[in-house]
Amino acid sequence: MTGQLSTRMGAAIRHAGHHLKLQRSAKKLLIVITDGEPADVDVRDPQYLRYDTKKAVEEVARDGVTTYCMSLDPRADNYVSRIFGQKNFMVVDHVQRLPEKLPMLYAGLTR
Repeated sequence: MTGQLSTRMGAAIRHAGHHLKLQRSAKKLLIVITDGEPADVDVRDPQYLRYDTKKAVEEVARDGVTTYCMSLDPRADNYVSRIFGQKNFMVVDHVQRLPEKLPMLYAGLTR
């Protein structure tokens, strides 16, 4: 897999949040799995995209959706906690560990 220079997290979170809002469920969970920080070839200011993603997380939270981020970026600690919150993210050091980590994460979040 290769990057395509665009990770529009805010738009994706809003889109998924809209569909989760329509679900009749006591718990609504959105797990974002990403290889890096929000980015787009059309937006030059990375702070704008981080802020947009943080706002999207806040918007869907008002509709009862909990958003959790699993990042494959080893430098994610620099930005992911500000976007998703101190307890709403995990950094996975190797993509090969994803099949091991994802079920554990899901079990922990749905208790």
